[in-house]
Amino acid sequence: MPDTPPPPVYDSLAAPELATKAYVLDVWGVLWDGIQAYPDAAACLLELRRQDKRVLLLSNAPRPSHSVVHGLAGIGIADHLFDGILTSGDLCREACANGGDEFGTAYHYLGLEKDRALLEGLPFREAAELTAADFILNLGTRQLGESAEAYRAELSLARDRDLPMLCANPDRIIVRSDGSSVDCAGALADLYAALGGSVRSFGKPLRPTYDACLERLRGWLPDLVPGAVLAVGDSLTTDIRGAQAAGFRTALVAGGIHGQELGLRRHGDRPDPQRIAALTDRIGVRPDAVLSTFQWSATR
Repeated sequence: MPDTPPPPVYDSLAAPELATKAYVLDVWGVLWDGIQAYPDAAACLLELRRQDKRVLLLSNAPRPSHSVVHGLAGIGIADHLFDGILTSGDLCREACANGGDEFGTAYHYLGLEKDRALLEGLPFREAAELTAADFILNLGTRQLGESAEAYRAELSLARDRDLPMLCANPDRIIVRSDGSSVDCAGALADLYAALGGSVRSFGKPLRPTYDACLERLRGWLPDLVPGAVLAVGDSLTTDIRGAQAAGFRTALVAGGIHGQELGLRRHGDRPDPQRIAALTDRIGVRPDAVLSTFQWSATR
């Protein structure tokens, strides 16, 4: 039996116990499933805007925020539905822009072809060969569905050359709409660290990420305190753990990355409290609340 009581479960963000004035929302697993927006996501965002709430999206996407905004618009989540967005890609690019020659100038690229332009406009270049690189720019595997383990030989060579790694997405896996999982940049970073390599990561659950969120929110709400922010995400290890360490209140969306563990068969299913308690005990992170899905309705 679980050692601690489960957090309360709500079917809607409209529950009075979740009321606040500032929200930090994850994207994948909360607003969309990797292919399309969840059915009630846009309407929920619209209601938050109608109530004059402040909404900041926070994503571990290894690309500039304007690229994510464009992608969200394509699935019906237009930029008028939120106040701003911050990505791990933004934070990595900012560190490179402010780092001068700290990292060197030539990088060995790991990631999808579409994300190759993260450092575009900055004084960096992609090295033609790993042996000519000063650091590794890790945005993930080169093809979706590849395992981190497939990169062991490549990363071992980089370790032998003592190349530092910049990881623009600490997520280890993502869960696709069919329930399958895919290794992300965080899995590559874990492997590199296990091989003895040096890794610097950007994004959730790292504290500077949440400090940047609070600074952004205070641009709209100058007197905002961390406890007045509700962070909503689908991962206990990234979204919830990171937000709690920063002093934010937290709500876990059950149907995301932990959906299978919680025995959920369909989007929006209400999770069993005892399964939630067992999961949170095992991981060692307990959110303040759990949401069946990200929606706004009169139903609790």
